[in-house]
Amino acid sequence: MSGLELVKLQKIEELLNVLLEVTTQYNSNSPKLDIITQKELLKQLHISPNTLKTWENKGLQRLEPPIEGTRTVYYQLSSVLQFLTH
Repeated sequence: MSGLELVKLQKIEELLNVLLEVTTQYNSNSPKLDIITQKELLKQLHISPNTLKTWENKGLQRLEPPIEGTRTVYYQLSSVLQFLTH
């Protein structure tokens, strides 16, 4: 197996691990609000803010409260899961 094929397999494995994390979080016994803060999402998926920004540029929607001066960004877990599976 070539080095390029190994890199591709590692990326697929990483994506599968991310999907597993999101699915586990989504199906857990926690309250079913289906909303998670940006900070929690980064922690749950073990990704960097740059990765999340790339996902947003590719179509992942962020939820921002309509209150001026509030900086907290949220994501809908079902949207994250849908984004990662398509």
